[in-house]
Amino acid sequence: MTAAILTVWTDIPTDIESDFNDWYNREHLPDRILRMPGFVQGRRYVAISGAPKFLTLYDLESSDVMLSDAHVALRRQRTARDLLFVPRFQNTIKGICDVVCRVGEGEGGMLIVAPLVAHTGREAGFSRWVCHDLLPELMRARGVACATYATRNTGVMKASSAKDDRAGDRYLENLLVIEATDEGGVKTATRCLDTGRFESAGGGLHLLAAPCVLRILYTLRAGAAGGG
Repeated sequence: MTAAILTVWTDIPTDIESDFNDWYNREHLPDRILRMPGFVQGRRYVAISGAPKFLTLYDLESSDVMLSDAHVALRRQRTARDLLFVPRFQNTIKGICDVVCRVGEGEGGMLIVAPLVAHTGREAGFSRWVCHDLLPELMRARGVACATYATRNTGVMKASSAKDDRAGDRYLENLLVIEATDEGGVKTATRCLDTGRFESAGGGLHLLAAPCVLRILYTLRAGAAGGG
């Protein structure tokens, strides 16, 4: 059961992109998914439109996984390649968010991601609108497999991320993730994400000017012998 989502969304210099992907798939992801209690799966995506270019979504049993002794120990045991790549992340967006609502049980090979923020004093109403109106509408759209809305766990985020801050790192408030099976699903879902509707409901896009569309790059699940 996924109760929380850890998000790491970043650009990387093009001259080390191939080595970065090899490190992420062979070392960074397995160190968490295969060896860290509470990590359910990790999925890496690459942007088709929008930026940053590379997104990793980690499904967690709880946000508190990020404060476990095992995770704290892992962060202290950085490898040579960790120390090479992590400081070179660029335009990074991070978040530890608790899942508020989800519709659909499937997974799609394409993703629409929209960082959101609720206006002050309208947080509860905005969350209700997303969960009770927007997500069911998205699931009625052909080609949409799943949609999830999650909100920032501020306490865990501050405690967990302080050691990795880079100049310019940004932090999610709320996160809308829509999984689609094809380009038609992406187009249909994107039409539901009108900025005027967000504003009327008491919120709007945050950090990005428009939702980002990505495709799956690599998946690794806990208990698996490998990824694909």
